[in-house]
Amino acid sequence: MRRQPSNPKPGSRGTKGKLAGRIVAVTGANRGIGRAIVEAVAREGARVVLIGRDRRALERVARQIGGEAIVAVADVTRHASVARAFREIRRKTKRLDALVNNAGVFIFKPFTRTTPKDWDSVIAANLTSLFVVTQAALPLLRRGRRPNLVNILSVSARVAFERCSAYTASKFGAMGLTRVLRKELRPMGIRVTAILPGSTNTRMADEFDFPVDREKLLQPHDVAEAVLNALLQPPRASIEEIHLMSSGGSF
Repeated sequence: MRRQPSNPKPGSRGTKGKLAGRIVAVTGANRGIGRAIVEAVAREGARVVLIGRDRRALERVARQIGGEAIVAVADVTRHASVARAFREIRRKTKRLDALVNNAGVFIFKPFTRTTPKDWDSVIAANLTSLFVVTQAALPLLRRGRRPNLVNILSVSARVAFERCSAYTASKFGAMGLTRVLRKELRPMGIRVTAILPGSTNTRMADEFDFPVDREKLLQPHDVAEAVLNALLQPPRASIEEIHLMSSGGSF
């Protein structure tokens, strides 16, 4: 049986963690991979900015991790909503040391059944959100200490899968944007990492219309550990891409 990482009690994070003193913002922070990332960076002593649409859920996570977490409510697909959230964030912190763009959606349909609404919602959540949130966060990242931008993409950023036309298009686009950002932000001292997980045991797996052994899928904390790996590199090093596939043979 896979051992789950232990979570310290709320308020038990001191200043001894490997991310002590750093401020990390995470989108889609209230569940799944996002929540696992929040728990992992908090466990290492980071102050966390939780970004998402569900205030109550975000506040529950903030209470669970303890410390001085910041809750910022935003629809990451909408410029005005993100701008309001970052005005609130700037009232509480003058910098960000890392931004993890994690929020996203998944629709599993043949191209012939994919509606314009499906297409628009997936592109907005998986691609437009990266543009909107990163642009809003950039002034704070530029003031950060060894700042990192981490985009949670997918193996679908490199491999086309049937019945995933909108999702694959969004992730290919997100990979292109990530590569451009890596070039443009490097002179500012911002390191950019793309993480490409295979199928992960989250709500997205509910979309599959075929049997899936969830125990063989990647687990959210596997992706969170990859994020930690990117954030903990020495100043002279940068991990550009991390590819994660289940050792159990899932796609």
